[in-house]
Amino acid sequence: MVRLIGQFHVISNTKFTHPWDGNAYLIAGTEPTLIDCGSALGYHALKASLNGLGYKPSDIRRVIATHGHWDHVSGMAQLRAESDAQLWLHAGDVEAVESGDTDRTSSFLYGETFPAVQVDQLLRDGDVLPVGPYRLQVMHTPGHSPGSVSFLTEIDGLKLLIAGDTLWAGFHPKLGSDLEAWSCSLDRLLDWDFDVATIGHCPPTLIFDAKTKVREARQQFGVFFDPWFKPFHLKFVY
Repeated sequence: MVRLIGQFHVISNTKFTHPWDGNAYLIAGTEPTLIDCGSALGYHALKASLNGLGYKPSDIRRVIATHGHWDHVSGMAQLRAESDAQLWLHAGDVEAVESGDTDRTSSFLYGETFPAVQVDQLLRDGDVLPVGPYRLQVMHTPGHSPGSVSFLTEIDGLKLLIAGDTLWAGFHPKLGSDLEAWSCSLDRLLDWDFDVATIGHCPPTLIFDAKTKVREARQQFGVFFDPWFKPFHLKFVY
């Protein structure tokens, strides 16, 4: 695990939980909260990350999800078996997660199944969530999935964008991806004021000069679209 800023830690990542895991974050404090919780395959390593910070799974109050894909929240069933943690998710991804839909949760990419879980609370565009010492503003940013969201908060004087897979993630109709919606979501991100960012798949670090990088992402969007879609484990096999 890596502390990024204040009480905001990366606890799930390809480097220290599982090679297929998306980034997940812990907001530490009296009401420990996760933003995403990683995959089912990385869950035991996630527990080790929590233990390293002095927490147990039973301490986690809620998982606030950026979206409902396997690499970001399939560990939720295991976490819930050891805790009373709630799952908060946008309505656009709820049916896929609650039914364990292999396509829309992206499980098919990894040759895995998605353990279906109940969603406790819906995230809505414009919500402001008190989380420990911070307040997370919710923006619905569909495109990668119908229920993708991004968060904005301020930590130690820096405005932090938590973009999940809205930036630089993959596209496929089986996931419910929508290029037009995604394009609009990137435009919305540029309307927000932020200094630094984190995304769903990157080294455990903050991205500085973030607004410039989001502008670059917007300009590049669709240019490098790869129509020869393959499952993750076959992506570089030709």
